[in-house]
Amino acid sequence: MNMMEMVLALFAVVLFTTLSLTYNQAIWAQTDYLNNATLVVQASQICHSILDEADAKLFSKQLDLNDLLTEYNYTHSQTYPHLPITFNVEAATVNCDELGNVLTVDDSLSLYKKMTITVSGHRYLQRPYVMHRIYTETFIR
Repeated sequence: MNMMEMVLALFAVVLFTTLSLTYNQAIWAQTDYLNNATLVVQASQICHSILDEADAKLFSKQLDLNDLLTEYNYTHSQTYPHLPITFNVEAATVNCDELGNVLTVDDSLSLYKKMTITVSGHRYLQRPYVMHRIYTETFIR
């Protein structure tokens, strides 16, 4: 093996090592994107389940509209066996107007309640996931 063949072999090793590192970095970036997407979907499901639970309780008359203020004002942690990550769930319900603007005066006769669910947790969930829903009386008092 002469000098030129050794230089070409060295260049080939450098080329394949560089390609391997580039592909490895791209795979890790895709893994991060998938983990982030998985947690965003899970946070969305958590929010929807809490809001749907409140809907069901209101429609079945198990809960009065004013009871949302006490029933859905909490903070707790939630862990799932299939996803060993702890999510911090915060539910907050306030009196509001028809546009969702929070009322500054405590009005127990308000016809509208705004429920906000915030899910935060693992570093892959880069920003807290927030979902709002406005509830209203379905009959006139």
